[in-house]
Amino acid sequence: MARIELRNCTVRVKDGLAGAAAVNQAVTPPAATDTTLTIDGIALNTADTDLVPVGARFTIAGETAATVHTVTARTPADTSPTTEITFTPALGAGTYADGGVLTFQAQQIEIKVGDGEVKYTEANEYKYDKDRGNLDTVREGDEVPMDVSLNFTFEHVKTGTGEAITPIDAIKGINGASEWVTSSSDPCEPYAVDIEVEHVPPCGSADKETILFPDFRSEKRDYDFKNAAIAVSGKCNATEPSVTRAA
Repeated sequence: MARIELRNCTVRVKDGLAGAAAVNQAVTPPAATDTTLTIDGIALNTADTDLVPVGARFTIAGETAATVHTVTARTPADTSPTTEITFTPALGAGTYADGGVLTFQAQQIEIKVGDGEVKYTEANEYKYDKDRGNLDTVREGDEVPMDVSLNFTFEHVKTGTGEAITPIDAIKGINGASEWVTSSSDPCEPYAVDIEVEHVPPCGSADKETILFPDFRSEKRDYDFKNAAIAVSGKCNATEPSVTRAA
């Protein structure tokens, strides 16, 4: 079992949102400081492919800094197709044009972990064949899904009006995260999310490491009022995490 101390870590819950839309502003193209965009040609991997989720994150072609913006409101509010979005932060410097592409990225939240931790377990199954009672050949058995558990600060279980999405809502895909998209490539499978842990060592010469636990589904959630903590455990549809390192 691997155990990750969270003092120098950032833990994120991410969904599987992806897709694109096109700017639809021929008369007055987008410009720096704008916080709204008229769009069309939306193609998202959602149940309603032309409804942009509130909370969706995107980059826009032509922006110099390639900033990631977050949708805070949409028009129409409750029906599709979405024709206009309001977002934050405002557009920065860049060269924008009608027909420019908005590229959507996974929705995500950061978990306030306090003194919590993330644990994961990798396992292998082997079959040992015998020859007349003596050990002989070893074969690979069935793949074993990775176990993942995390503990974080108990603030709220359910998202309130105007509040940030709670970890439980994000992990279960309900309430404030009801428009989140499963991270699984198969939409017929139960809802899943990706858990991402970014570890930044306190010593400046060490590389940053990002550990991704893909397609996590929570199977058990323990709520502790006394210690203001929530423990979530479940499995990933993977045998090991994806680990990357960068300076």
